[in-house]
Amino acid sequence: MNKLLEVYSKGLYDSLSNEGVVAVVEHFQNISNDSSVHGLSGLFKNKTVNKEEKLKAAIDLIEGDEDLEAFMQTLANNARLDLLPAIFGFFVDYALRRQNNVPVKVTVNEEPNEEIKNRVSLFVSQNLGQNTPIRYEINKTMLGGVVLKYKDNEIDLSVDNKLNGLNSVLTN
Repeated sequence: MNKLLEVYSKGLYDSLSNEGVVAVVEHFQNISNDSSVHGLSGLFKNKTVNKEEKLKAAIDLIEGDEDLEAFMQTLANNARLDLLPAIFGFFVDYALRRQNNVPVKVTVNEEPNEEIKNRVSLFVSQNLGQNTPIRYEINKTMLGGVVLKYKDNEIDLSVDNKLNGLNSVLTN
């Protein structure tokens, strides 16, 4: 499935201007972060909903962007609107990689407060560059702390990691 996501993301990326890519990345990030949109995933995968209704829902998401309307129409013509929820996130990562602007992924167990965001931002700007984007993900199963991932590097300052380390010291 990743190959399909890459094919559609590449096609969309190549059809957009540089400003268009920036706008679509921002728009797709907003859609991905909107919890009310996650319910649409079932709609796009539902075989009993006709193509026109799915297309209308997809076009409503993009709020009149002509470039994205053509993209949605292409997905509908190829009966691939079910890929749409996955394409939102995949395209963002794909576009940032193509622009050599890979974000730092910061995983926390709840929405970070301003102090945490400022500390992470300061660390990232000092070590990776001021223009390095930061993307926060919430993992409710994490006990606490923070995990930063950038390309192939990971800094795990989570409570889970500390407990695992303590457990291995105590059992050995």
